[in-house]
Amino acid sequence: MTLPELTIRPYRPGDEAQILATFNLVFREVCGPGYVDRTLAQWRWQYLENPMGHRMSLAVAPDGTVVSQYAGVPVLADTPSGPQRFIHCVDSMTHPAWRGGLKRPGIFVITGLPFSAHSRRIGDAVLYGFPVDAAFRIGSRYLEYHFLRDIDFLIRDAALAPPAAPAGLELARVDAIPPDVGSLYERVRAEKRLLLRRDHRYLHWRYVQNPNRADYELWTARDRSGALRGLCVFKPGGGLVPDHATVADWLAREDDAAAADALLHAVAGRTRSAGRHGVVAVFPEWSAEWRAFEARAFAKTPSANWLQRRLVYLLTGSPLTAAVLQRDWWYALGDSDLA
Repeated sequence: MTLPELTIRPYRPGDEAQILATFNLVFREVCGPGYVDRTLAQWRWQYLENPMGHRMSLAVAPDGTVVSQYAGVPVLADTPSGPQRFIHCVDSMTHPAWRGGLKRPGIFVITGLPFSAHSRRIGDAVLYGFPVDAAFRIGSRYLEYHFLRDIDFLIRDAALAPPAAPAGLELARVDAIPPDVGSLYERVRAEKRLLLRRDHRYLHWRYVQNPNRADYELWTARDRSGALRGLCVFKPGGGLVPDHATVADWLAREDDAAAADALLHAVAGRTRSAGRHGVVAVFPEWSAEWRAFEARAFAKTPSANWLQRRLVYLLTGSPLTAAVLQRDWWYALGDSDLA
């Protein structure tokens, strides 16, 4: 597809230098002086090293400049209809020099339409993301974005005493995803109807292979027999709420209060020792995890207190329905690029 001076096409090997040049130009402008340029290693990890592959639609100028991008990270979800491929849409952008260069719907939309069309052709189930206000407005009008829910935070003040560490569980900070995490995931999976598959392959790629590995701490809780009862991925550095740490990921049985107490004992202690004002977590409000965190002094707080966050979706060929997503889709912050 060709527009005046532009070609709309999928990613080709070698495009990454121009993608990064435009990405860093755009996000330096958006994020201001604190922005740190994305590196080639970070880009390769997110796209080329993802075990589920990648999705990218680009608008490219004759000189090779990437004018616009609509991109996504494929992930595997376990659903009531069996395993399905979801696409987490991220890193959408348009070069400042080309904004407003065409009549509506604009380059962003013209780049995004082939993306969703390709997903329909190859059987992706759901496209989802957490767009900023401008992208949400445009996407709702032209790209079939559907609103699922506003994202509220659970926040615990660092000044509060941590939950007591229960006897009978060994709490440890580890350097790698435990090899037996798959058996824990299967026990958790049996309680939930729809969630991203948190097997060893995914968790290792998401947190250990990540070039920002140093941003994450892995905490495990095991019983006296050595069985893995819980895994928490904790991010002590900057997050969605200024001066707050983040619970990026969580894996424990819903009725395992001891595992929750053990992991949150570690989280509360590290939040305080890292000098943070509090710690943030995100789960669906209907979930057992939301109730468990509230019972341990986490308070519901609207994301709009800082920057409005919402979850949007597009069904692109799935037997799933909007009602199923609303009722059954369990997630944590690590399912996004917000943690």
